Amino acid sequence: MTNDDAKPRLEGPSFWISVSRLPKNGMPIVFEARADEREALARRLDIPAVEALQADVNVEAWRSEGVRIVGTYRAEVVQSCVVTLDPVRQTIEEEVDLIFVPEQSRLARPSSPVDGELHLDPEGEDIPETYSGDRLDFGEVLSELVALALDPYPRASGIDFQDFDTDPEPEAGKVSPFAKLESLKRGS
Repeated sequence: MTNDDAKPRLEGPSFWISVSRLPKNGMPIVFEARADEREALARRLDIPAVEALQADVNVEAWRSEGVRIVGTYRAEVVQSCVVTLDPVRQTIEEEVDLIFVPEQSRLARPSSPVDGELHLDPEGEDIPETYSGDRLDFGEVLSELVALALDPYPRASGIDFQDFDTDPEPEAGKVSPFAKLESLKRGS
């Protein structure tokens, strides 16, 4: 989740936060994406619709140069069923607790390996995300959170794969095409 003014702007909501102007006690943000921003995000995510996208967060200074975003977001999206292509509605509601640091910060890099191996604790804290310049695009952060929360295989209710068998047993009395080829090979 990088935010760089020099990079081309991706489609979706945009809400820039000036990092250097954050108040000491943080800045509450109640954000709701406009219809055109939701349509652009749906195109970007290649889904039929993003019907709602809202966030209620507090943005606060973290350590000497970082930013922490804490709160919740909610999105209502429509995806296509992977079996029938019917519309499937999904409501995403998640808590947010993210830390961002400037690109040049030592906190943006994992600690140097001592014995040549990089040890990461899967249950430990994540490495902070980075931003460049003095601004952070909260709209882009929200877009990425929604993309990560989408169901990768949405299915309409009542649709399942009960009739699908990954290892079918040959039917009794049915001759496989390879058995036919084998008999032809023996006959010649």
